[in-house]
Amino acid sequence: MKDVKPRQNIREAIEASRKGDIPGLKAWLREGNNPNAHDPSGWRPLLWAAVRGHHEAVALLLDNEFTKADVTLPHRESSALAIHMAGHSGDVRTAEIILDYRPDHLNAVWDLNGHTVLLQAVFYGHLDLARFLLQRGADTSITTARGLGPMELSIQFQNQAMTDLIRPFDSPSETKAAYYQTYLKRIAPIVPPAERPAQALADQLVSTIENGIKKAMKAPDSVQETLATVKDLVEGRGADVNRLGGALQQPALIVTVTGNNGLPAVPAVAELRLRLAEYLLARGADPTLHERHPMGAQTIIRAAVFNHLEILKMCAKVLTPEKHTEAINEIPVVNGLTAMHDTVLRATMAAPDRFEGYLEQTRWFVENGGRSDIEDFAGVTQRNIAERARDPEVRKRLLDVLDGRA
Repeated sequence: MKDVKPRQNIREAIEASRKGDIPGLKAWLREGNNPNAHDPSGWRPLLWAAVRGHHEAVALLLDNEFTKADVTLPHRESSALAIHMAGHSGDVRTAEIILDYRPDHLNAVWDLNGHTVLLQAVFYGHLDLARFLLQRGADTSITTARGLGPMELSIQFQNQAMTDLIRPFDSPSETKAAYYQTYLKRIAPIVPPAERPAQALADQLVSTIENGIKKAMKAPDSVQETLATVKDLVEGRGADVNRLGGALQQPALIVTVTGNNGLPAVPAVAELRLRLAEYLLARGADPTLHERHPMGAQTIIRAAVFNHLEILKMCAKVLTPEKHTEAINEIPVVNGLTAMHDTVLRATMAAPDRFEGYLEQTRWFVENGGRSDIEDFAGVTQRNIAERARDPEVRKRLLDVLDGRA
């Protein structure tokens, strides 16, 4: 091979990997460029090829006559490996190529959300990939950052086919619980001695909100007690509403909007969430502040997932219109799903009695600058999700809202 002067333009390789452009990628490699470089966002060519399910590009990057990609190099910001990105795309051949190259990545854990490639497959509903991974011996005792194994995650998403697939391979609950404790120890932050009192208050604030919401599910008269405790922590003891707390290192406002209000909804839980959000926002809680785990997301995205529209409207009042629109369209580091993506996706999956809420939330986002043309990491836009809705009436109504016709 003759000497050539490298043209280290990583954007060319990134674009070729995103598109699965094999001739373009070969030409870029032939010029002596380094496929292990990353762009300003932390992306490497191999990661894009994997998340888009371009298995030929993955194979080329890992095995070529020029410079081979290093499959152990993660995304610079999220620390996701190529195998985790393959779990997002759901492409079996992509996962197979990576695992043939590095078999030990079968159970590699992405510390941000706790996912292995199997948990990624379950999260996105990729049945064929999950089957392949289970047959290859994937560990079902590893849990998400919320302590859910593959079986529990499939049940949470009401994916019966996935649950049936996993059941023969499922691990004992005790094994999952033991693993989860090791995960929590691994992600626990190192708190300087001088900050430990403030951190203890933030942890207590988060646990009070988490436990208060759980308690309200069964004891409606506990709402006032939880609110009083939160108020004492913040006003009486000086807890910082914007300090990350709890095992997952989350701000109190994100903890408040995480989860539904029960199925069917429990009025006391809905009331508690609303009043907590109102109080925290009044005390300066920042809706754009990001958690560390499990998604690295902010409140607008998390509230969108659970259709807490009234809280979303509260958040909008404390942000400038520009900041609010930016938060709606923010591309999170974990999967590229904006608040609009999550809203439209949940609308396509929601039961009839919950669909209207997500449809109204979609309408509200559109009215506030929400876009329907942003690609997630797998190349899917919000409009694409609506277009793929199985129910023709759901599909029509979503597209009408996205187009501003309804």
